[in-house]
Amino acid sequence: MAPNAALKAYQSITKESMAHGGKGAELVTMLYDGIIESLVKAQGHIERKEWRESGHQFARAFTIIAGLRETIDFDRGQPVADDLFRFYNALTAQLIKAQSRRDLELLKSCIDMVTDVRGSWSQLALQSASGPAVTVNPAESTRTATAPIGAAVAAAF
Repeated sequence: MAPNAALKAYQSITKESMAHGGKGAELVTMLYDGIIESLVKAQGHIERKEWRESGHQFARAFTIIAGLRETIDFDRGQPVADDLFRFYNALTAQLIKAQSRRDLELLKSCIDMVTDVRGSWSQLALQSASGPAVTVNPAESTRTATAPIGAAVAAAF
Protein backbone atom coordinates (compact mmCIF):
# COMPACT_ATOMS: atom_id res chain seq x y z
CA MET A 1 0.00 0.00 0.00
CA ALA A 2 1.40 3.39 -0.97
CA PRO A 3 1.85 5.81 1.95
CA ASN A 4 -0.48 8.35 0.31
CA ALA A 5 -3.21 5.76 -0.18
CA ALA A 6 -2.82 4.66 3.42
CA LEU A 7 -3.21 8.21 4.67
CA LYS A 8 -6.32 8.75 2.57
CA ALA A 9 -7.81 5.57 4.03
CA TYR A 10 -7.69 7.03 7.51
CA GLN A 11 -10.00 10.00 7.31
CA SER A 12 -11.14 9.71 10.94
CA ILE A 13 -7.75 10.08 12.61
CA THR A 14 -7.54 11.46 16.16
CA LYS A 15 -4.46 12.20 18.22
CA GLU A 16 -4.18 8.65 19.54
CA SER A 17 -5.54 5.33 18.41
CA MET A 18 -8.43 4.32 20.60
CA ALA A 19 -8.32 0.88 19.01
CA HIS A 20 -5.05 0.27 20.84
CA GLY A 21 -6.42 1.30 24.19
CA GLY A 22 -5.32 4.90 23.80
CA LYS A 23 -1.67 4.02 23.26
CA GLY A 24 0.13 6.74 21.38
CA ALA A 25 1.04 6.32 17.74
CA GLU A 26 4.72 6.79 18.61
CA LEU A 27 4.65 3.76 20.90
CA VAL A 28 2.86 1.65 18.31
CA THR A 29 5.40 2.77 15.70
CA MET A 30 8.24 1.64 17.96
CA LEU A 31 6.58 -1.74 18.40
CA TYR A 32 6.30 -2.10 14.63
CA ASP A 33 10.01 -1.21 14.42
CA GLY A 34 10.68 -4.09 16.81
CA ILE A 35 8.72 -6.50 14.62
CA ILE A 36 10.58 -5.38 11.50
CA GLU A 37 13.96 -5.60 13.24
CA SER A 38 13.24 -9.14 14.42
CA LEU A 39 12.00 -10.31 11.03
CA VAL A 40 14.99 -8.84 9.20
CA LYS A 41 17.32 -10.58 11.66
CA ALA A 42 15.35 -13.83 11.21
CA GLN A 43 15.77 -13.46 7.46
CA GLY A 44 19.55 -13.21 7.83
CA HIS A 45 19.63 -16.22 10.15
CA ILE A 46 17.61 -18.29 7.68
CA GLU A 47 19.95 -17.31 4.85
CA ARG A 48 22.87 -18.54 6.98
CA LYS A 49 20.94 -21.67 8.06
CA GLU A 50 21.06 -20.56 11.71
CA TRP A 51 17.73 -22.13 12.62
CA ARG A 52 17.82 -21.63 16.38
CA GLU A 53 18.66 -17.95 16.09
CA SER A 54 15.95 -17.42 13.48
CA GLY A 55 13.50 -19.10 15.85
CA HIS A 56 14.42 -16.62 18.59
CA GLN A 57 13.75 -13.70 16.26
CA PHE A 58 10.42 -15.11 15.11
CA ALA A 59 9.46 -15.64 18.76
CA ARG A 60 10.27 -12.01 19.53
CA ALA A 61 8.14 -10.83 16.58
CA PHE A 62 5.25 -13.09 17.65
CA THR A 63 5.46 -11.70 21.18
CA ILE A 64 5.25 -8.10 19.95
CA ILE A 65 2.34 -8.92 17.63
CA ALA A 66 0.54 -10.68 20.49
CA GLY A 67 1.09 -7.62 22.67
CA LEU A 68 -0.38 -5.35 20.02
CA ARG A 69 -3.34 -7.68 19.60
CA GLU A 70 -3.93 -7.69 23.36
CA THR A 71 -4.07 -3.88 23.52
CA ILE A 72 -6.90 -3.61 21.01
CA ASP A 73 -9.85 -1.89 22.65
CA PHE A 74 -12.87 -3.54 21.07
CA ASP A 75 -15.30 -1.36 23.07
CA ARG A 76 -13.99 2.00 21.89
CA GLY A 77 -12.05 1.07 18.77
CA GLN A 78 -14.77 -0.14 16.41
CA PRO A 79 -14.85 -0.76 13.51
CA VAL A 80 -11.08 -0.62 13.09
CA ALA A 81 -10.43 -2.81 16.13
CA ASP A 82 -11.85 -5.81 14.29
CA ASP A 83 -9.73 -4.99 11.25
CA LEU A 84 -6.57 -4.76 13.36
CA PHE A 85 -7.41 -8.05 15.02
CA ARG A 86 -7.79 -9.73 11.61
CA PHE A 87 -4.58 -8.11 10.40
CA TYR A 88 -2.55 -9.36 13.37
CA ASN A 89 -4.03 -12.86 13.03
CA ALA A 90 -3.32 -12.97 9.28
CA LEU A 91 0.21 -11.67 9.82
CA THR A 92 0.83 -14.31 12.49
CA ALA A 93 -0.46 -17.06 10.21
CA GLN A 94 1.78 -15.91 7.35
CA LEU A 95 4.79 -15.70 9.64
CA ILE A 96 4.16 -19.22 10.92
CA LYS A 97 4.15 -20.44 7.32
CA ALA A 98 7.31 -18.48 6.51
CA GLN A 99 9.08 -19.86 9.57
CA SER A 100 8.01 -23.47 9.16
CA ARG A 101 8.81 -23.51 5.44
CA ARG A 102 11.89 -21.31 5.79
CA ASP A 103 10.33 -19.34 2.97
CA LEU A 104 12.36 -16.18 2.44
CA GLU A 105 9.96 -14.78 -0.18
CA LEU A 106 6.97 -15.09 2.15
CA LEU A 107 9.00 -13.61 5.00
CA LYS A 108 9.99 -10.67 2.77
CA SER A 109 6.33 -10.17 1.91
CA CYS A 110 5.48 -10.05 5.62
CA ILE A 111 8.28 -7.56 6.27
CA ASP A 112 6.97 -5.37 3.45
CA MET A 113 3.43 -5.55 4.83
CA VAL A 114 4.53 -4.60 8.34
CA THR A 115 6.71 -1.82 6.91
CA ASP A 116 3.74 -0.36 5.00
CA VAL A 117 1.52 -0.36 8.08
CA ARG A 118 4.36 1.05 10.19
CA GLY A 119 4.59 3.94 7.75
CA SER A 120 0.97 4.81 8.41
CA TRP A 121 1.54 4.77 12.17
CA SER A 122 4.61 6.97 11.67
CA GLN A 123 2.54 9.49 9.70
CA LEU A 124 -0.05 9.48 12.46
CA ALA A 125 2.66 10.09 15.07
CA LEU A 126 3.88 13.09 13.08
CA GLN A 127 0.35 14.43 12.74
CA SER A 128 -0.31 13.88 16.44
CA ALA A 129 2.79 15.84 17.34
CA SER A 130 1.64 18.80 15.27
CA GLY A 131 -1.98 18.69 16.41
CA PRO A 132 -5.17 17.22 15.05
CA ALA A 133 -4.99 16.56 11.34
CA VAL A 134 -8.69 16.08 10.72
CA THR A 135 -11.66 18.09 11.90
CA VAL A 136 -14.15 15.91 13.71
CA ASN A 137 -17.71 16.12 12.43
CA PRO A 138 -19.91 17.32 15.35
CA ALA A 139 -22.55 14.77 14.34
CA GLU A 140 -19.99 12.07 15.13
CA SER A 141 -18.86 13.58 18.43
CA THR A 142 -20.19 10.64 20.41
CA ARG A 143 -18.12 8.27 18.33
CA THR A 144 -14.74 7.75 19.98
CA ALA A 145 -13.91 4.66 17.99
CA THR A 146 -11.25 5.95 15.68
CA ALA A 147 -8.01 4.34 14.73
CA PRO A 148 -5.52 5.37 12.12
CA ILE A 149 -4.48 2.07 10.69
CA GLY A 150 -5.57 -1.37 9.92
CA ALA A 151 -8.80 -0.91 8.02
CA ALA A 152 -7.30 -0.67 4.59
CA VAL A 153 -4.58 -3.22 5.24
CA ALA A 154 -6.74 -5.70 7.11
CA ALA A 155 -9.48 -5.43 4.52
CA ALA A 156 -7.12 -7.17 2.14
CA PHE A 157 -7.24 -10.30 4.29
